[in-house]
Amino acid sequence: MKTCASPLHRISWFLLMQCTVVAVGVSFLQTARAEPWVPKYDAFLGANASQLGTSIAVRTSYSDGIRTVTHVFVGAPNATVNGQAAAGAVYVYKPGPQGWQLATTLNANNPQAGAHFGATLAQGSGLIAIGAPDFTSAGTPLGRVEFYSEIVAASQWVLREFINGGTGGTGLRLGRSLAFDSDMLAIGWTGTNDRGCVTTIQYNPVIPRLRPLPVINNSVCGVDGAVLGSSLAIRRTGDSSFRLVAGAPGESQNGNALAGAAHVYVPNPDVGTGGLIEIGTLAAPNPAFLDVFGTSVGLDADYIYVGATGRDNGIGRVGSVTIFEPRPFPFFGYQLRNEYFPIESPDIGGHCGASLSVDPYNDQFIVGCPDSSNVFVDDGVARVFRKTLFLGQPVWTESLLTTGLLGTGPDHLGSAVALFADQVFVGARTINAVGPDTNNGGWWEFGPSGQDFANGFE
Repeated sequence: MKTCASPLHRISWFLLMQCTVVAVGVSFLQTARAEPWVPKYDAFLGANASQLGTSIAVRTSYSDGIRTVTHVFVGAPNATVNGQAAAGAVYVYKPGPQGWQLATTLNANNPQAGAHFGATLAQGSGLIAIGAPDFTSAGTPLGRVEFYSEIVAASQWVLREFINGGTGGTGLRLGRSLAFDSDMLAIGWTGTNDRGCVTTIQYNPVIPRLRPLPVINNSVCGVDGAVLGSSLAIRRTGDSSFRLVAGAPGESQNGNALAGAAHVYVPNPDVGTGGLIEIGTLAAPNPAFLDVFGTSVGLDADYIYVGATGRDNGIGRVGSVTIFEPRPFPFFGYQLRNEYFPIESPDIGGHCGASLSVDPYNDQFIVGCPDSSNVFVDDGVARVFRKTLFLGQPVWTESLLTTGLLGTGPDHLGSAVALFADQVFVGARTINAVGPDTNNGGWWEFGPSGQDFANGFE
């Protein structure tokens, strides 16, 4: 049964998930079962046609030895604002006695029809970075990124900084992708001939001020057609250093068009020269036409994760995630750890790897498969992979998350994903509400079914 509330609909669903787990090591196969995952609280739906759940970011805090999720940011890039269609909005949720509660709605500083504010999100250094890649100036889609922070005492969110496309060496559709870690930020934008480009920036919260990092030549572009920066991940490694991974799903490999790649960069320590130095080029095992390797990327202290929605498991293009690790000293670059295809209910054309999120504090990641047909056509699924050891080697076990029989149809669950510990947040950008509304979009929090979920079901 569904219940709705305005302006956002809230749905109470009891969705027990079935999951089978298969972990594949470098040279062995292990089969196991992981516990099912279920929604911890109610599902939330956006307003009509807003496509809530297109993007998701979470913020955590650390206190008294415990880290908890304090905010969930969810993008609705097609939301109508002040009568302007698809201006976009971002909804901010905080925990309350009955689960997650809507705390505020963020609109662009200058809402513009068709700008798609909230199409991308990233958070770090006390800020939420919000991309509006179709923000136009004089009819040109330059794009824009705005940065907001919360004044807790006043229960207000304020605009701190913004960057418009076309300035500082950036080109069109600035904000088409974002990544943020601590004070290190990467922004994707469109280069000429679909090259794709990335600009890296450091944010000083004390001043506050954004500054290029490296101070000069802080942008890098791909080859023609590569669409470098379609996906981004960044990790701070020092006061003025970071590691950046940029997906290039349009890149060719060994004559195979759209095989895709991912590139790993660090800032040049020579401040006089600047620029980004590539320290690794990653490709899928046996790259093939239309793998689109690099559709999504992630990284943590130990590994790099690359999603490829077109990878073929021998039966069809179900998608995959490939894991790389640094080569042992004295070698440089990265080596393949393993490639993981979906095991439970794999679906040809499901586009597993369309979205990807890595838990920076725990050995796990999540991928979205938004075009999978589990019960309904294109209802979508998500998959959590947790690292364990088998015969002394790391392997990742898969758990399937799905809305099952209570889905509404082509919901595209897995459009966006985020996780921390036992909390998983999954967007479904096209789920429909009760009544004439369509493409409301929505999101859920899931957790392992072994937990005691107070107020979790109605």
